Amino acid sequence: MLRPLRHARLWFAIGIVILAVAIYLNLAPQVPGPEFPNSDKLEHLLGWAGLTVWFGSVVQRRLFGGLALAMLALGGTIELLQAWMVLGRQGDWHDVVANALGVSLGLLLAAARRDSWLSLVEKWLPAT
Repeated sequence: MLRPLRHARLWFAIGIVILAVAIYLNLAPQVPGPEFPNSDKLEHLLGWAGLTVWFGSVVQRRLFGGLALAMLALGGTIELLQAWMVLGRQGDWHDVVANALGVSLGLLLAAARRDSWLSLVEKWLPAT
C-alpha cells in the first residue's frame, strides 16, 4: 500500500495529522478576517492539491484512483457538514468543484515523478 520509502509510515502519519488539522479548520467556527473575492476557492484548490500530492507521494501509484475517490468523498462530506452546522459555516457546491480541481491537480503533481516526491526529501536526510 505504501511506497518503498525509508520513512513511509512517518510520512503517512504526518499526512493524517495535516488532514486532521484541515478537517478541524474546515469545521471550526469561522474567524472573521479580511476577505478577498473568491480567495476561499483558491484556498480549497491549493489545500486539496497539497493534501492529494502529499498522500500521492506516500501511497503506491496503483492506489491513485482510490485516493482520488477518498479525497473527493471527504471534501464533499465536509461541505455537507458545513451546510448542517450552526457555527457560521456554509456548505457550497462551488467549494466542492474547487476541491475536485485541487484533487486533480494534486494527482497530476504526484504522478509527475515516477518515484515519490518524498524520496527527494529522504535523499537529503541522514541515513538511519
